[in-house]
Amino acid sequence: MLSHHGVVAAFAFVLASCVLMSSSPAKPDVAANTAAGLFISFDVDQKGGSITIQQNEKLTVYTLLPSTTIRERADEGEWQATSLPNIAQGEPVSLQLNAAGLVREVDAEYETVTTRLIVQKNGSLITTSGKAYRLVGRAAQLQSTLNLGTYLKLRVDPHNDTAFDVAASSRPFTGGSSAEQIMVTIVVTVPLNTPSTDIVYIASDAANWVPNGLRMAPLSGNRWTATFALGKGSSFKYKYTRGSWGTAETNRSGIEIPNRSLSVAKTGATQQFEDVVVRWSDLPS
Repeated sequence: MLSHHGVVAAFAFVLASCVLMSSSPAKPDVAANTAAGLFISFDVDQKGGSITIQQNEKLTVYTLLPSTTIRERADEGEWQATSLPNIAQGEPVSLQLNAAGLVREVDAEYETVTTRLIVQKNGSLITTSGKAYRLVGRAAQLQSTLNLGTYLKLRVDPHNDTAFDVAASSRPFTGGSSAEQIMVTIVVTVPLNTPSTDIVYIASDAANWVPNGLRMAPLSGNRWTATFALGKGSSFKYKYTRGSWGTAETNRSGIEIPNRSLSVAKTGATQQFEDVVVRWSDLPS
């Protein structure tokens, strides 16, 4: 059994330990989780404010830290600092939350699609590539103003086929400023069984997915090439054909492949890319 002096000493030790524990510095907040959805609105004040996003048809409000970072990127390019007023309604966002559930970072990203309107149906636009984009946010509000045949520049969710913003024109859109362009050269190697009398073309979003939009020039070694101007920092989506969608490229199993994509440099005067077509849809591998 402890003596009176022993009990006092033990109590003093425990008390000192509690003091040391309580005076140790708190650990900084770390990211506990993330939340993703469509941007709806925001309210900012000196204390940080709030952001409202749509998740599975439900609106959720998250509290912003005063130091919240806002970033945006287009076409898988570099992240750029921005502000909440620059994010469009319906734009996909990812929220980085700290351990207390407060938003420390907002990341918004999108892809750019240039095309032409063929059909409008059930809140969607069907474009020259045959692809349909469901309209949300600002794009849905503008749908009634779009005429068939109009040239479109869409900002779309990179993870699905929804468009949250749309610009319309009577003339085709081109990537980037004409004063800031790079001469891009593409060289593609095609299958050995490509008919010698056929011509290889590039179908692209810049040419409204016309299957024979850009004629390529033959090189030796079953290769073809084309050189054209694209805006610095822009993206370019494309496929190879022999003049029609019935003669477009596929994978080795004869199945349609996703659109190819290249990112144009932000500096320099020229850029070159090399591709390989492994099979044509109308020919055996």
